[in-house]
Amino acid sequence: MTAHFSTAYLPPISYFKALLQFDSIELEAYESWQKQSYRNRTYIYGPHGAMMLNIPIKNNEHKALMGTVEISYETAWQNTHWQAIKTAYGSAPFFEVLGPDLEAFYKRPTNRLMDWNTQLLNLILDWLQISPKITFSESWQTEVQKDFREAFHPKRKDDNIFAPYSQVFSDEHGFIENLSVLDLLFNEGPAAFDYLQT
Repeated sequence: MTAHFSTAYLPPISYFKALLQFDSIELEAYESWQKQSYRNRTYIYGPHGAMMLNIPIKNNEHKALMGTVEISYETAWQNTHWQAIKTAYGSAPFFEVLGPDLEAFYKRPTNRLMDWNTQLLNLILDWLQISPKITFSESWQTEVQKDFREAFHPKRKDDNIFAPYSQVFSDEHGFIENLSVLDLLFNEGPAAFDYLQT
């Protein structure tokens, strides 16, 4: 059965806990654009605690369809995000292995936010060594089975229980749960897959 997800920028761990349950997912291209959501923001663990990275977009009108939203390059956000990721995870155990693959994305522009997010999603799925079939919605359906399109939001507490794992700055700020899956992958490497299945 196909599960339905919103697109997300380097999604949180909870997103992947849900995604790993399915061998086919459909990304929603026909929902209305939503500000302040994971669609264009992610959270990493920086030197001062949780840190938000936000992709600027061109057409942030609420009625714009997700599949048409374009990324703005008026600021050098790609460089800013990559420097933040390097600062956060440069000393993480698996950064040297995974970092170069990710860095390549921050050196080339991508027009549509949905394309950017999907390319990064595919990279993460490669790291996790899983290959669910990914499709895109062709119209808006109010009701679908296995609907995760509104299941993840940065302003809502997640019901999952997140077991602590080693984080770069946890000695200073403690364990921070449900950050971008990057945090789990850079810190835990191959063990991330088993973590996501618990």
